[in-house]
Amino acid sequence: MFDPDNPWMKRLNPVLFLFPAMAIYLVFAIYPTISVVEYSFTDWDGIQPERNFVGFENYQRLWGDRIFWQAFRNTMVWSGVIIVLNVGLGLVLAAMLARVWKARLLIQTLIVLPVVISPMAVATIWRWMYQPTGVINQMLEQVGLGGLATPWLGDPNVVLYALAVAHSWSTIGLSVIIFLAGLQAVDEDLYEAAKIDGANPLQSFRYVTLPALRPVTAVVFILTLTQSFKVFDIVWATTQGGPIRFSEILSTYMYKRGALENDYGYGAAIGVSLLVIVSLATAIYMKIQTREDS
Repeated sequence: MFDPDNPWMKRLNPVLFLFPAMAIYLVFAIYPTISVVEYSFTDWDGIQPERNFVGFENYQRLWGDRIFWQAFRNTMVWSGVIIVLNVGLGLVLAAMLARVWKARLLIQTLIVLPVVISPMAVATIWRWMYQPTGVINQMLEQVGLGGLATPWLGDPNVVLYALAVAHSWSTIGLSVIIFLAGLQAVDEDLYEAAKIDGANPLQSFRYVTLPALRPVTAVVFILTLTQSFKVFDIVWATTQGGPIRFSEILSTYMYKRGALENDYGYGAAIGVSLLVIVSLATAIYMKIQTREDS
């Protein structure tokens, strides 16, 4: 019935193979996204079947919402800290680990292990460690740095950074693994040539490792950026945005307004804003990367 040598069938075959995956993606990713955009233009409360079209009213409310802008600033700080830790520190750890031959598998396992721990378990672990009488403050007192001890989750000046460190602890292993895979693809002859030219380890890292890992770094950056913007569990399970909204980020604020206060249309508008911010940040970074590569 179907002739495999038919030119039309040859063109159609790739489409047929991609169709199941595309259908799943459209149903479970694209359709919900379009629905959220649609809800953001309504006054739907998330319960009643009726919803009225209100145009850009929800977005006008965002513009004058002081809490939204505070959550926006916190989200920017949160993402900046996590990108520095997961991309910067992750790259350094991977470069150091690539040169370790003894107990490398054990160290690698210890770094990656937190990735498989559920976010709620991570929140529980760090909530205990950040207690005023928790292990972190006890260790600071033991080494004579008791003056730095603080109620980490109750101090408005440090709570956001403390939670960002906890989140990075649970996700940096994925960055390290990706960087390690990229490092294995770097030609060892480049390091030998740099060594012959008199380059020290720091110069080899600057002029050989970093340029070779540019595509890998772009992948890790985008993964880290999207992860940092969509995080919810660890903040909600530890502080719920407190104290006094100093750890409020866009995802927790969206949940409060949409799910807890039954203002689903407004919550959807916050979600769409989050989507636009992540898309813009990714596009700008890719544009910069493309320009540097060219």
